[in-house]
Amino acid sequence: MGRVEYRVICMTIWMSMIVIGGAEPVVVVLKGGEEVCGLYNPMFAALPASSGKGRASQYVKMTISEPLNACEKLVGDGFSGSAVLVERGSCSFAEKAQHVERAGGSLVVVENTEDSFITPVANASLGEYDEVNIPVIVVNHSGGLVLRTGDDVRLNAYEIVEPAWLAVGEEFASVVAGLIGVLVVVCGSILATKPKDRTPARPSSSVKKGTNPEKGDAEAIIILDRPVTIFLVMSVQLLLLYLLYDYVVHIVIISFAIGAGGSLVFILRQFTKPDAPDVLVIPRLGVKATAADIVLTALAITLSVLWYSFRHSSWSWILQNILGIFLMLFVMQTLKLPSIKVGVILLSCLFLYDIFFVFVTPLFTSTGESVMERVARGGPTSSEHLPMMIVVPYLFSPPSVSSSALFVIRSEKVLYLNSC
Repeated sequence: MGRVEYRVICMTIWMSMIVIGGAEPVVVVLKGGEEVCGLYNPMFAALPASSGKGRASQYVKMTISEPLNACEKLVGDGFSGSAVLVERGSCSFAEKAQHVERAGGSLVVVENTEDSFITPVANASLGEYDEVNIPVIVVNHSGGLVLRTGDDVRLNAYEIVEPAWLAVGEEFASVVAGLIGVLVVVCGSILATKPKDRTPARPSSSVKKGTNPEKGDAEAIIILDRPVTIFLVMSVQLLLLYLLYDYVVHIVIISFAIGAGGSLVFILRQFTKPDAPDVLVIPRLGVKATAADIVLTALAITLSVLWYSFRHSSWSWILQNILGIFLMLFVMQTLKLPSIKVGVILLSCLFLYDIFFVFVTPLFTSTGESVMERVARGGPTSSEHLPMMIVVPYLFSPPSVSSSALFVIRSEKVLYLNSC
């Protein structure tokens, strides 16, 4: 594989990880010419932005850490001026880097436990970035195996300069993602203010059922009159994701697929003929369905099953966006605030929710990492991610990488809540 082509692939990996923030693409070049792609965080220490081709003095010896996770003081000599390969886990990136630096190492290469890329991060509020003066790189498991081969491995790491076409793609993807968000808000507002929904909200009830004169069926309006309860439920959900991410994330994914499918049927039924005859009647179950109901239900099930089955594919962003948009429209149409007072209390609780789980929780966690940040990045061993984002592809990417080059734009927080 050519050097230029390899850099493009590394940039693609970086763009797929940009949602985490702070990630920079890096290439680790072995003296024999082989290359390994990785990510690093320049907030630890910066790498040169050139390949160093033809400068053999740039290469440094690579040694394997002892202990392997570098969570304790390194044992033995031979680390001075060398790049030290360590395993991920058991402690924070900052602790690993501090132990390697104290042993005289000039570079930390962290091998991930699986074939995925993550960004090495530290707790900025505790000044952990200031305590590390050497670069920290993360490579996937396959890259780590490549680095382990050979008796006398020497390598050179350098940062890739972002090509101009990627900057253009980022601008375009940002605009498209922003337009999608605006379109959802506008359409949701129109649906929420339809004449049939303009009935006074009653704070005394949490769910109000009324008859839809156009469709002839029951319509549920959820009134958010208990903001403190909502705050507590959200907090418990976030803590469960933090403590049991590998298990709870599957519940969230399945709930998203079911809820989004039902939302699609709910939204699109409003545009069908209200006086259409029933073609399916089951009296014992109280089921009555028109031809449009059957078609919409089949469509919703098909899209949900396809997304769930192929959610790791490069094209799954299309289905995720479609399902997510219908889910947000459903929530915007059905959730009602009974008064300004309840809205102020809810927004105040959400403000405290963000402050606590982003800036306060690092003081209590063993790794110094915030609960919100950990959940956003995913579990330490899970490859699953929460389906709470709008994903737009880089349409200007080269054909060789366009299928996997994804640029992720997180929507505004109100859209997060609507898609929960």
